[in-house]
Amino acid sequence: MTQKLDIIVFDPAGNTTIMVLTPVSRSQYAETAKKLLEIDFGPQCSWRDVAYGEQVAFIVEEKNQDISEAPIMEMCGLEFCGNASRSYAYYRALFLGEGDDCGDGKKTITVRVSGCSDLLTATVDPKKHDSVIQMPLPVDLKMIDTSPVGIEGTYPLVVFDGISHIIIPGVEPEEEKFDRIKQFIYSEVDPEMDAFGVMFMNEEKDLMSPVVYVRDVDTTYFEGSCGSGTAAAAVAKSASENDGTFEYIFRQPDGTLNASVKKNGGKVSEIGLGGIIEMTEILQVEV
Repeated sequence: MTQKLDIIVFDPAGNTTIMVLTPVSRSQYAETAKKLLEIDFGPQCSWRDVAYGEQVAFIVEEKNQDISEAPIMEMCGLEFCGNASRSYAYYRALFLGEGDDCGDGKKTITVRVSGCSDLLTATVDPKKHDSVIQMPLPVDLKMIDTSPVGIEGTYPLVVFDGISHIIIPGVEPEEEKFDRIKQFIYSEVDPEMDAFGVMFMNEEKDLMSPVVYVRDVDTTYFEGSCGSGTAAAAVAKSASENDGTFEYIFRQPDGTLNASVKKNGGKVSEIGLGGIIEMTEILQVEV
C-alpha cells in the first residue's frame, strides 16, 4: 500500500533530514523512513547534486497537556536530534510564521521534540539561514577506558537524555571500529540508550566525523554532521573550564556547526547549537 506524503528536505550543515508533515502512525515510522531514505532528492535541492536523507522526522499534531499544547517533532527512532530540532524550529518560524520577533528579522520560538522532556528555545535568523537552538544539558560525563576493544585511551562519554556520544581523537571512522565501541558501551555502560554516537576527531585535518547508531531502527549512519555530537564535543572541550562562555567551531564531512557552552561554577548551564540550514519547498512524494 502506497501513501502520499507532504515533506520538506532540510540540509542543516550537511545532516540531510527529511521532515514528514503528513500524519503517520508510529507503527509505520520505520517502514516509511526506509522508503524515503532510498530517494535521491538532489533534483529538488539546488545546493547539492545528490541528496539522500540521513534521517527522517515526523510532525505529530497531538496535544500533550503534561508538557505543552505545541505539536511535537518525533525522530524515526524517538531519539533526540539537535540538527532536526533546529530544522523544526526553522520550519515553524518560516513556513508557519510562528515565534516572537526579536529584531532584525529574527524570531525566537519554542519547540517540543522526541528524546527531550523539556521545551527547547531557538533563535531563527532567515537572513543568515541559521537556527540556533538551546540544547538540553548533559545528565552525565563519564571517562571511558576503551582499551578492552583495542583502542587505547580513556575518553569522555557525554550523556544526554535520548542520546550519548563518546569523543575519540586520532582514530579513523570505520564501521568495524564503531561496532566494537558500540557493543562495549551498550554491554558495559548503558544497555538502554536510545541512540549512541562516536565523534571521531582528526585534529590534523580539523575534522570531526560523526557515526551514530539508533537502537529502535537498528541502523548506523555516517553523518554529514551531528548536532548533539557537536554539543557533546563542546562540553568535553570545556570540561576543564570554570566560569564563562566558550565558543567552538566543528568542521564535519558535509558542513560546519557552531557550539557555545556557558558554565557557572564549573557546571554547564547552557549550550547553544547553530549553523547554516538549507531547505526545499514542501514536496509531495508517494511511497
